[in-house]
Amino acid sequence: MKNKIEQFREDFLQNIFAEAEANENFFESVFVEYFAKELEESGEIDDEVQLSHWSQRGIKVDGYSYNEDDGILNLFISVFSENFDEKSLTQTEVNQAFNRVKNFFVQAFEKNYYAELEEATSVYDLAYSIRQNKNNISKVKYYLLSNKILSDRVEAIKAYENDQIVFSFHIWDISRLFRMDISNQKKEDIQIVFDEISPEPLYCLPAHLNTDEYQSYLLVMPGAILASLYGRYEARLLEQNVRTFLQARGKVNKGLRYTIINQPEKFFAYNNGLTTTAEAIETEQTEKGLRLKSLKNMQIVNGGQTTASIYSALRKDRANLDNIFVQMKLTIVDPQEAQDLVPKISEYANTQNKVNAADFFSTHPFHIRMEDFSRRIFAPAFDGEHRQMKWFYERARGQYQDAQAHKTKAERNRFQLEYPKTQVITKTDLSKYENVWEEIPHIVARGAQYSFVEYARDIGKRWEKSDTNFNELYFKTAVAKAIIFKTVEKIISNSYWYDGGYRAQTVAYTVAYIDYIVKKENKYFDFMAVWNKQAVSDATEALLKLVSKAVYDEMTNPPSGIANISQWAKKEGCWQSIQSNLSIEVPDLFLEELIGEDNLKEEKKNAKKIQRIDNGIEAQKRVFEIAKINKWEYIKNFGIKNNELTAKDISLLDIAIAIPQKIPTERQSIAIMEAVFKLENIGLLL
Repeated sequence: MKNKIEQFREDFLQNIFAEAEANENFFESVFVEYFAKELEESGEIDDEVQLSHWSQRGIKVDGYSYNEDDGILNLFISVFSENFDEKSLTQTEVNQAFNRVKNFFVQAFEKNYYAELEEATSVYDLAYSIRQNKNNISKVKYYLLSNKILSDRVEAIKAYENDQIVFSFHIWDISRLFRMDISNQKKEDIQIVFDEISPEPLYCLPAHLNTDEYQSYLLVMPGAILASLYGRYEARLLEQNVRTFLQARGKVNKGLRYTIINQPEKFFAYNNGLTTTAEAIETEQTEKGLRLKSLKNMQIVNGGQTTASIYSALRKDRANLDNIFVQMKLTIVDPQEAQDLVPKISEYANTQNKVNAADFFSTHPFHIRMEDFSRRIFAPAFDGEHRQMKWFYERARGQYQDAQAHKTKAERNRFQLEYPKTQVITKTDLSKYENVWEEIPHIVARGAQYSFVEYARDIGKRWEKSDTNFNELYFKTAVAKAIIFKTVEKIISNSYWYDGGYRAQTVAYTVAYIDYIVKKENKYFDFMAVWNKQAVSDATEALLKLVSKAVYDEMTNPPSGIANISQWAKKEGCWQSIQSNLSIEVPDLFLEELIGEDNLKEEKKNAKKIQRIDNGIEAQKRVFEIAKINKWEYIKNFGIKNNELTAKDISLLDIAIAIPQKIPTERQSIAIMEAVFKLENIGLLL
């Protein structure tokens, strides 16, 4: 009988095979892409991985990410086996893999290796970037990704450094992925023992008074300790939602840098300090006060730029941090409550950024509504098939796996028939699908997180204006956009002219150019036709083939002086160049399929009408759920105490309190829930 890890490995491989077959891609490419996405979303790395498969005698690399601000280069190499029985990752394989990726770096760093490679390829970009940025690279992290199970006999490879660069080695095998999956935490613990990083004791002051609900502490954090923590854990220290929205990627504030280097004694006075959380704390009472001994899963929810700037000043400027101190507020959060409480702390700590909570969190009603649509709306069956399937919207990371965690194999099979792996849409996926139709492919080309930031800003504003725009029509249109996006991916992968690089950028620009064509015709694309067919029409597919090749040719022949194509694709100038230089003869059959404004208005009008009805039903349902747990009196008192309720609000809450003697109407229920949302924005927790 298979143990749990082996079963997980087998299921994982089956998913890789299925996705590779669906997208007509190589198994190893799909594996690296999938694993890299896991590392990004877990916070292990803070930049989107660019696939860069390259292999020759003694040299191999499969992907990379480079953070110019921190000078951190991540290089990825894969040890992948299609054989279910070939399970063990040996010391020989580990050594060989790391040696091959190290050889690539040495060749690219010390020699003009890029000159030996074919231009307009991703591996050329990588080698060129390493050579051009050789004086800026401060850390190289080698990642070995494997679908095998690491042997217990494999010895860890120690990090080392020279005068400029710190080199470290990281092995991510299938069992490590399995441990993250079953723990439901989706990231590995950060365990900080202060005796190990500081010769001097670190004292703190309790600030939670007489309450058992939470613990808070105030302390002064030495800059040297903070830099040491960031050097070890990097972006994993930054609370995920803040990292996603604020893109705290180590960008150095010039004012902070100047103060650190030239006026360190004034840094404490000038700086606003850090807001942090942790899941557990260990302290010790001494004659001098309460000493902080350890923290589990510390997260910086405000102050990421301060932290990164101190670390950068140490690494790049060799700054003396002896006189750098930062005030720090620390709140200990129970892991069970962290999902609700930490986002609130993040939101309030970052109010100076004028960020709406809608832009941050997976708990926002937009994501919940999209999730609800995806769980109940069956997509039309494919031509020739009778079975209907659904598209799974993953508003919180890991939901798709979690939904199968406690099912039997037969139940998992049924689940995957209803929700195929190829029909999972994450929040960042959705942002890409939507943003290309907004004609900002250069934002999408910057990576999933940048794309999500832009999309979140837009959704936050539009939701506040009218949430009824986000209805079943919106969901079905989003799925249609996903189908188009995935179709272009498949077209490019199967094209004779495609050599393996820049697929993501070509896809983004291709779809954006389709929107450009449609708008020039003063027409609208018929997304519902794609939804109803669950595929693009022959005319659309023919145009996508024409445009994708034209886009690829234009993108891989950039203007004079531009050598790095992946960086060029991130510029608005690239999009302007594509619009100006492409000349596409649009087939009449495609133009005939476009729809007019009247058709679209009628569809939207009906969809909004239905959503208003749904909103009333949903609000009434939520009002009764809160009544069941006897919380309406508490909510009313909270609002009165904080002077946030109008007379009308109070009278509506009195109706809710009187349930079941009084039953609020759907319209009243909507108004009642609006009052609740107002109170949640000032700290009400239900």
